Amino acid sequence: MLGHRHAPARRARTDRAETRTPRGPSAVLAVALLVALTLWGAAPAALAAPEDEIAPPAHAYSAQGLEIEGGASLAQAPSVEPGIHRDSFALAGEEPSQEGTVKYYRVAVQDGQRVHAAATIAAPPVPGGLPEERSPLAVNVSFLTAGGDACDGERVTDIGESHTGDGPITTAAVSEVLGPDGCTGSELFVRVAREGTRAAGAALPVEVQIAIQPAGIGGGAPSVEEPLEEDAAAPTAPESSEPLELGRSFQGAAEVEPGSYVIELVPGETGLVAIDVAEGQRLRWRTEITSVPEEQPGAIALRAFDPARSQVTVGGGSWSPGSAGTVSGGGMRAPVDVGNRGSEHDSVRSAWLPGTHVIQLQRLQRASGADPAGEAPLTLILTLELEGEAAEDAAEGTVLELGQSGGGLWSAESPVARTVLLIAAAALGLFAVVLAAAGVLVLRRR
Repeated sequence: MLGHRHAPARRARTDRAETRTPRGPSAVLAVALLVALTLWGAAPAALAAPEDEIAPPAHAYSAQGLEIEGGASLAQAPSVEPGIHRDSFALAGEEPSQEGTVKYYRVAVQDGQRVHAAATIAAPPVPGGLPEERSPLAVNVSFLTAGGDACDGERVTDIGESHTGDGPITTAAVSEVLGPDGCTGSELFVRVAREGTRAAGAALPVEVQIAIQPAGIGGGAPSVEEPLEEDAAAPTAPESSEPLELGRSFQGAAEVEPGSYVIELVPGETGLVAIDVAEGQRLRWRTEITSVPEEQPGAIALRAFDPARSQVTVGGGSWSPGSAGTVSGGGMRAPVDVGNRGSEHDSVRSAWLPGTHVIQLQRLQRASGADPAGEAPLTLILTLELEGEAAEDAAEGTVLELGQSGGGLWSAESPVARTVLLIAAAALGLFAVVLAAAGVLVLRRR
């Protein structure tokens, strides 16, 4: 009788235990599996890019920036803050000098300000080398008021190998001053257009950099009356014999200090380094070829840009590398000074904006059918030198309102980030499979 009375109680406790939330290994596995599957599903989304864009190889220029989509008209133009933005331009021009996709962006402005806008476009290298028939590539930048009137000041176009569409091509522009003596309105519109026939049928990313020049910036006398000699940096030995890991965009440029660095370049490669130049300082450079293919190595190029992505006169351009031991070099034609903005000499005027300057190194693509031996890496020593000390009366803080750079090493557009995310996605997928299998084993045991 005693055993008969206790039997229902034991069954009730057993029933209650079966309705409790699972604890122990099975619960942990279930939660972990859910998290892993969620992350696995999210990882490919972080790698998403326009379907018709061609991903560049690891050694080529790779656009970065805050993702944005420009409007097809002034009325549809999105508002943008100062910073670096990345957009996709689908259509090439039908003729070499004809525009394709055109987009508009609006910028809030105040009287006395100017807007600095720059755009960089790059097509992936052509497999097998550049064809005999040239396909140019360029990007146009201009300013409009809300009423559709032009508000253009200075503009430098097609900085790069635009005639062949090889590597990044940049256009930098500055608006007229806003206010009664210039363009009126509380908004200024930036018009960006893809131009040329290069990579027709493929969308190309365009970096749009916006900066605002506060009222009153740029006054004063230039630091020199006449341009200085274009002398090169002095030869110094690099601290490391290993090639420097170069950046693949303006934003991702490798930060360096004055000194010498070993650089290795293959055809179609673009690498960028960044160095701070203060008011009162003058940047000089030097390259010395240490190893070069004997047969048809192609050409190399060096260009310098200020923080607003305007080109700074330092010599350079593109040239044949010659043989081992060939030396090239140059430098700014004046120490950096905000007053240089008013110089009558273009070369002096270009050295006005202090801050992070970018040196763009490029080994141009070779012609299709060139000797395969010329594909071998080219090695050089790059020396960067800062002449002079920072001025005591240098402007404090940022001269221009540069805003957020966006992206960076860990942006979804960064090749490093893409690689890491792909590895993470694969690892999470494997983790999910293992957890699922472990979960099945636990359930079978139970």
